Amino acid sequence: MFKWSVLCSLLLMPFLANAQQLVQTIRGTVVDEDSRVPLIGASVVVLASDPLKGSTTDVDGRFEITGLPVGRHTLRVQYLGYEPRLISEINVGSAREVILDLTMVESTRQLQEVVVKASGNGSAPNNEMAVVSTRSFSLEQSDRFAASINDPSRMALSFAGVNLTNDITNEIVIRGNAPRGLLWRLEGIEIPTPNHFNIDGVYAGNVSLLSNNLLDQSDFSTGAFPAEYGNALSGVYDIRLRTGNDRKRQYTVQFGLLGLEASAEGPFVKGKGSSYLFNYRYSTLALFKAMGVSLQGDLITDFQDFNLKLNFPTKKAGMFSVFAIGGLSNAYFEPQMDSTKWSRTLEWDSDRERSDNRTTFLASGISNRYIINERNYVRTTLAFTHSGTDLAHSYLTDSLTLLEFWNFKVNNNAVRAAVQFNSKLSAKHHLRYGVNYDLLSFTLSDVSVLDTNYLASGMGHFVQGYVQHKFRVLEELTLITGINVSYFDINHGLSIEPRAGLSWQPHRRHRIGLGLGLHSRQENLAFYLVKEQDTDHFINRSLDFSRAFHAVLSYDLTILPRLTAKTEFYWQYLYAVPVAADRTNSYSVVNDNFPYQKRPMVNDGIGMNYGAELTVEKGFGKNWYAMYTLSLYESRYQGSDEVWRSTRFNGNYVTSLTAGKDFRIGKEGRHVIGINMKLFWAGGNRYTPIDIEASIAEGEQVRDRDREYEGRLDDYFRLDTRVHFRQNFKKFAWEFSIDIQNTTNRKNEFKRRFDVETGTETKRYQQGILPVARLRFEF
Repeated sequence: MFKWSVLCSLLLMPFLANAQQLVQTIRGTVVDEDSRVPLIGASVVVLASDPLKGSTTDVDGRFEITGLPVGRHTLRVQYLGYEPRLISEINVGSAREVILDLTMVESTRQLQEVVVKASGNGSAPNNEMAVVSTRSFSLEQSDRFAASINDPSRMALSFAGVNLTNDITNEIVIRGNAPRGLLWRLEGIEIPTPNHFNIDGVYAGNVSLLSNNLLDQSDFSTGAFPAEYGNALSGVYDIRLRTGNDRKRQYTVQFGLLGLEASAEGPFVKGKGSSYLFNYRYSTLALFKAMGVSLQGDLITDFQDFNLKLNFPTKKAGMFSVFAIGGLSNAYFEPQMDSTKWSRTLEWDSDRERSDNRTTFLASGISNRYIINERNYVRTTLAFTHSGTDLAHSYLTDSLTLLEFWNFKVNNNAVRAAVQFNSKLSAKHHLRYGVNYDLLSFTLSDVSVLDTNYLASGMGHFVQGYVQHKFRVLEELTLITGINVSYFDINHGLSIEPRAGLSWQPHRRHRIGLGLGLHSRQENLAFYLVKEQDTDHFINRSLDFSRAFHAVLSYDLTILPRLTAKTEFYWQYLYAVPVAADRTNSYSVVNDNFPYQKRPMVNDGIGMNYGAELTVEKGFGKNWYAMYTLSLYESRYQGSDEVWRSTRFNGNYVTSLTAGKDFRIGKEGRHVIGINMKLFWAGGNRYTPIDIEASIAEGEQVRDRDREYEGRLDDYFRLDTRVHFRQNFKKFAWEFSIDIQNTTNRKNEFKRRFDVETGTETKRYQQGILPVARLRFEF
């Protein structure tokens, strides 16, 4: 028999919800920052709660505060002998518990009055060894920032020193460095660039594999990074995945332009502490295609991905975690039958080209964190990573037959192991040391009708060891010293890299930071193991690492409790950069990302990046936030011809404004309307000018190689906006959002080409306005 009472309850749910107070739980753990030992008896209080709500941590460092109204709350955490702290503006919704993993720093001043330290604007790095050029970001920020579309790569554009002037790629250019210099890490392990449609060394892809449903507070570094980060030249993206709810099962379903997505989390067995967290996404465009509806025109794309984290606590063997992200993607388009243009140089009409790009990605592993005693713990990780590309290009000839002119296949695999020890020697001394080992392998096939064919495969061993020491000289003065040593057996390359950092806070509103260090990065494995055709001679096996020296000076000013200003001055000197062996050639790897070179290379190149950055940030408070950044920089290099030139990425300036405001509506402000925007303006990338006279004479495009990278594309300007509405009910919430990329529909220049018919230089433009809608349910 149909239960009319159930139907009536569903229909009346919005009205009943408005009649009841919506409450939720904040819980989590409090541990020592250096040793990760639980702090027993720490006080956790919700400020401005009436009546006052709070909790005290138990023997496992756990706390729980129930019955908190939906909205934003601030916690004060105190423990005898430790520096108190505030965690501000915690967003509490009706559908999900808030779970916090909090750390506290032991005070070096015993039995003295201490001042409660606020969390500032929430950007302090997780890694306490990083004192300059590093900030953290959260799940909430990746969801809130306009046009980030839940993508950490695009969210980074709001940070100082980061540039991206290409709408169709997620390449991250940091302080004028090539994207190849960025190190991606997941749960402490190096991984390939985690993007769909990534063509290794050719194209970075444009859709992230990472789901912000699993994202935990993570770090982004742009220079002078700590000693534990090896094999990086320009920056580090250190991604952490959050732990699933170990008490309640929670679900999320969302549908948008990028895909149909579902996530689930909860305990395997209630009361045991184990948990699962899983997210799966399937391309919306592929779904429409299966239904016979095309929304993309000639270009067809489809992809799917998953993110996973499992946690298994044990009584005697510590905490075990299993993590994984993986994805499949395919992009292709068919040639147009009515196109008639043809060029003997392959710079032909793209309408006649057929392209098929299939990519695969996997990063999976298991880790264990074991607390040895109250002052020591160790983290051990074993992982496997894979990235693969199968790219095929064909051309429709005048006889309407397909000519395959390029087939490029590359697969990179790695087995990775890492062991890291942490020792808290005292309140003033923290020692961190470890070893990373990578067993690398690859296969490559590069077949072209117009060039020499290359087939290659091989293996290599890459080992890193590091030691770093944090010394709190005074409460206001911290000194970080360390060293990273890397060895690569393919070229017998050895790199010894000392690092140092200093943080001095002469006044509670002022902080000065200094970072110095040597850094290096190996090239793609194929770079060393590609042979000359029909010979056993390796073209570039003896190449050394690319190397750099970083120096950063920073100054932080706290203007108001939630308003900060940060300036950084940096200088980077690049050396031992692979360049063409031909002494008349200007080629350098600082200008591209190709996975190998067919020409002989030598480590004689140098480069220089220097500049100044300003960040003024108003952290989220009173329902609004804002961040303004300005970067002025110069990026130059020398090839084998020993001529100083601008790099391809020398845009000279980048500025951005990111801001947003929430309007809380309904009873007790339980529902939210949010408006967000991001304004981005950057100098255009450099290009080699076209020699018009030579191009006319040859009947095809000819670049003026005597003026390498002297041209510059038009400035890049883009306004992105985001509007969302969220409605909270008891144990259920839904949200609708729309991100509008390039809201003003500005035509940003992509590249310049020579038009054979008109004999002139023409501009090609990037995408126009693009709305991306999303509907999300949490329960």
